[in-house]
Amino acid sequence: MKKIMLFMIAAIFSVATFAQEKKMTELKTDQLPKETTKWVTQNAPGGTIVRAGKIEENNVVTYVAVVETKGQKHGYQFDKDGKFLGKFQAPPATKAKGPKTAPPAPKK
Repeated sequence: MKKIMLFMIAAIFSVATFAQEKKMTELKTDQLPKETTKWVTQNAPGGTIVRAGKIEENNVVTYVAVVETKGQKHGYQFDKDGKFLGKFQAPPATKAKGPKTAPPAPKK
């Protein structure tokens, strides 16, 4: 019985020790590393950063930027220094929720 209890305590401790913590923070565009905005300017001409964020996972910091170019949104990931790491699927645009039917015409 003692061995079972020791095994269970060890298992719980190992899960707690190795659990991954992921923290995501939304940022303003000017809070991104300068190399990130420089990369976007050079590689997505005419594009605008519409969302930016910082991800901290396992003591590693990365940045993400969603760039809108010609009506299309593209997601890019960068390291802590702003070096380009790759693309990711940008979230789809969300439509504002409103009435399902057209509002009544104003009375004259």
